[in-house]
Amino acid sequence: MDNRSAEANILPSAKAIRRGVQGFIVFSGLGAILGLVWKRPIGFEDLLRDLQWPFVFCLLPLLAIDFILGGWRYALFFDGKILPRISLWQCMRSNWANIFLGAVTPFQTGGGPAQIYMLWRYGAKLSEVMLISIVNLAATLIFFMASTIAAALLLPSDLFGENFTALLHLSFWVIGSIVAALLGLLLFPQTALGLLRPLLNLLPIRSQKFLALHERLLETLTRETQRFREAFRLILRQRKWLLLVTVLATQVLFTNKYLMGYVIARALGQEVPFGIFIGLQVIQLFMIYYAPTPGASGVAELSSVWLMSKVLPPQMLLIYALLWRFVTTMVGAMIGGVILLREIKHFGKVEVEAANAPAMLEPIAEAAA
Repeated sequence: MDNRSAEANILPSAKAIRRGVQGFIVFSGLGAILGLVWKRPIGFEDLLRDLQWPFVFCLLPLLAIDFILGGWRYALFFDGKILPRISLWQCMRSNWANIFLGAVTPFQTGGGPAQIYMLWRYGAKLSEVMLISIVNLAATLIFFMASTIAAALLLPSDLFGENFTALLHLSFWVIGSIVAALLGLLLFPQTALGLLRPLLNLLPIRSQKFLALHERLLETLTRETQRFREAFRLILRQRKWLLLVTVLATQVLFTNKYLMGYVIARALGQEVPFGIFIGLQVIQLFMIYYAPTPGASGVAELSSVWLMSKVLPPQMLLIYALLWRFVTTMVGAMIGGVILLREIKHFGKVEVEAANAPAMLEPIAEAAA
């Protein structure tokens, strides 16, 4: 079995995707219903009458920037210098797949396997995709922590209730622990592998089939860890400036996401204070990033209603939350769902054709003999 065949096991399960879609619908629906009971929206006719169309059209370029930057953070590294060349368009397709699977699996980072699978399909090794995924995730979480500290310091102290500080501290503890783990993995991948080995040995299964799988898994992990370390060393030695560019691109990416929320509020005819609104957006995205529901569904809608009640009237809260969720998540998820499912279907056909090829060639070989 060659390396590409062994790496094909990263293919996401269609059953898991289907279950994730169902969970995403259920939790999003519950969040919308609870928000509807909590803050009743205005009539649809009034909404259309007050809609500010110049701001509606402003969402289109902001959405395009979001999609382009999401792919560009990967295309920066996959430029053919150290890592294989993968086009910006292909990186954007992998990012859409990431958004989709992240929206239908618990925790926002659940979409990682989809992005890994797509970039692997375009020619990258698993270790290379994992490396750049970890770099981008670390840049994202560090930006979240820094921007949230700034927002918490700059926002009025009487804007939140008594329980807010404890909730924010918990979020910092969770995100900070993940950042420390990611940085440790980047700098000391061999140590991480060494910690994983005894954990695998603790599994009580001792069948011959499992032991063979166990050995193959350790061999693959050892090989990919070596490639991971070598690629990161080359980046640090030859192109370390890319790490700084990634951090800057991450800042622009999420600032653009915050602007989309502000533009949606203005499109609804609401005069909201820019600084306070952006600060609330910063805190919301930080707090829901590891919400344990598919794509943070339910949690995202309710947290939006809770936080934006500081700057939006009660009758507009649910409408804003649903529109914000649709623009920032659902549009990308719908595109990514189509792309990922088509890729999985195509890959399945290729695998079937490859498996049938020897049987198809046997009559020809016999005739030739």
